[in-house]
Amino acid sequence: MQIYDALPDLSKFKPLPGSNQSLLFSSGKPILVIFWSVSCSSCGYFLQKLAAIPPIKSQKVITILIHTYLDGEQISLPEIKNKLNQLHVDAVYLDDVNGQLDDIFQFRYVPALYLFDKQEKLRFKQIGKPSTSLVEQRLRRLINTK
Repeated sequence: MQIYDALPDLSKFKPLPGSNQSLLFSSGKPILVIFWSVSCSSCGYFLQKLAAIPPIKSQKVITILIHTYLDGEQISLPEIKNKLNQLHVDAVYLDDVNGQLDDIFQFRYVPALYLFDKQEKLRFKQIGKPSTSLVEQRLRRLINTK
C-alpha cells in the first residue's frame, strides 16, 4: 500500500466480539489502522501507548485494530479478546485469520500502522518499531486540516 492509496473496504471482514462496527460507517475523521498480534510483545506495549494519545482517547480518530497471525501461529479467540479488553480502546476489532488484509496492506512486520486522512487516503505508514510521538503529531495535523 502506497501513500495516497484509498482505504480498502473493511466492512466485509468479520468483526471480533466487542468491536464497535458503527465506527466503520462514520465519516469526516482520520482513520488509524493498526495490525498487531497477541504474540508480539512490542505490539502490546505500542497499543497501550497509543490508547493514551489524546486524539484516540477522545475519539477524534477512528481506530481499527486488526489482529494478524505470525508464521502459522495458533491463537485462540479468547486470547485475542483478553488482550483487547486490557486496552480499553473504543475501536473496530477485526481478525485477519486468512491473511487477506495482510495481502492488501502489504506489510512484513508488526506492529504496522496506517493513517488515512478524512477522505480515506493513506497519508502515513509505519511498520516495525513504532514512534507514538510521531503518530500523535501526524494525527493532530490530520485532525486540524479541513
